[in-house]
Amino acid sequence: LSTDASRPVLVFFSAPWCGPCRLSNPVVRDVMKQFAGRIDVVEVCTDDLPEVAADAGVVSIPTIQVYYGGSALDTIVGCVARNVLASAVTKILEDLGQGDPEDEEDDAGGQEGVNEEEGG
Repeated sequence: LSTDASRPVLVFFSAPWCGPCRLSNPVVRDVMKQFAGRIDVVEVCTDDLPEVAADAGVVSIPTIQVYYGGSALDTIVGCVARNVLASAVTKILEDLGQGDPEDEEDDAGGQEGVNEEEGG
């Protein structure tokens, strides 16, 4: 990965035959849309590019790694819930000084909205 990237890069290591990878695809896609313009997303097929996966230290798929400045900032192995992945990306953006409070509002908007009925 380029060390001069202006924004973090989320790398999704997967393979077509991997069931958990197929389950993770919509999660990664949703997070990609949520953070459009703030992160780049790349999918690496470990069948086609095993040397890339090996260089990244990937031993199990699905694996999601977030890079910035040529360094891995976070690694998530296995299936991940959308809110967990979005929270990890939000934290990285905040740590890099690129945080945006609107993302938290978007996440809250997608929740069940139980608090709205408390006023009675």
